[in-house]
Amino acid sequence: MSPPGMFSRPDGTNITEIKTTQFVHWVTVDFTRFGGRTKPTSGDRMMRLMAEQCRSGVATITSTPLHHTQPCCLSLPVVGDPKLVRAHILWRAGEIADSHWEEIMAGKLMVDTKRILGDGPGGSRNIVNGA
Repeated sequence: MSPPGMFSRPDGTNITEIKTTQFVHWVTVDFTRFGGRTKPTSGDRMMRLMAEQCRSGVATITSTPLHHTQPCCLSLPVVGDPKLVRAHILWRAGEIADSHWEEIMAGKLMVDTKRILGDGPGGSRNIVNGA
């Protein structure tokens, strides 16, 4: 059984990360690497930061989501050809983050920020940038 996704509906129903037979590029932003900035503590701030970091190229691309094995990060799936160029993958991840931000602002989506940042069940408490 795969671990629960990091997003849920307002009623608490967890949203499965992704079900596809196509290739998935996972774009990860590490929330501990922002020299002097405080970590995002809300879903909307997290998505704004994800989009910003993807567009500026400060993200890691892997074939699996890192947020299940690495604390204080979030991975977004970009479905597509395995040979997509890095710039295109990051651009698409930024668009996905923007879309999630819009859904969060409309009250249609929630992000498990406590679990992502290591403050939730099963996570260890992490202090990032003095926050």
